[in-house]
Amino acid sequence: MRTTLLLIFGLLICGTPVTAQNGTIQWFKDLQRASAAARETNKPMMIEFWADWCAPCKIMEAEVYTDARVATALRQKMVAVRISFDLQTTLVRQYNVEAIPHIVFTNSFGTELLRHRGIIGAEDLAAVIEALPADISEFNRLDGILQKDKKNFAALQDMASRLRAAGLYESSNGFYTRAVNMNEARKNPALREAILLDMGLNFLDMQDGKQAAAVFERCLKEFPNSDNRARFTLELARARRLLSAL
Repeated sequence: MRTTLLLIFGLLICGTPVTAQNGTIQWFKDLQRASAAARETNKPMMIEFWADWCAPCKIMEAEVYTDARVATALRQKMVAVRISFDLQTTLVRQYNVEAIPHIVFTNSFGTELLRHRGIIGAEDLAAVIEALPADISEFNRLDGILQKDKKNFAALQDMASRLRAAGLYESSNGFYTRAVNMNEARKNPALREAILLDMGLNFLDMQDGKQAAAVFERCLKEFPNSDNRARFTLELARARRLLSAL
């Protein structure tokens, strides 16, 4: 075990991709090198945070990553990255990882698309990987714009809209939140209304009745004469039904 750990730590330092024991999954240990590889083909990355002392991580290694469907989906659609929870603490903080196992799916630059906290079975993980967009070139393009200009309103709105269309609701709302607080949205009620509507719908799709209700209550307050007033009322009722079901 000690020899194996020393080998892993050495590979971690040099950043060389490592092939999993089943010979099918290639794990990068260095996020920068993984990102460079992902950008070459516009592939998303799957970043797994792990530790050798983590019992659920060992279950994932033995029962999930050896699954043929998971291995095939990863190999075809993703760049797989394995980050040490103990050694790569800067990345642990950057991605706000408090417990492991923890998987973050990102675009080629490392911007979060989706995350899963805790252990996940092979069938469910394969389904998630297969459901993620195969072509993330537009996500990468927009992210490149935002890395140069984080206040680019058009790019923020476009990224949020595309993420919503892909079913990546939580990440979508992250970009919508940034957009709705910018001057372009503050000065344009129609823009702000459209953004808030999509945010509320995202929360409904995430089954988050509390946040959805807050958004639609805000819409009714800020846009009392909107043509969408009836829809805001309907969606607010849906949000409250979610709350009552808890």
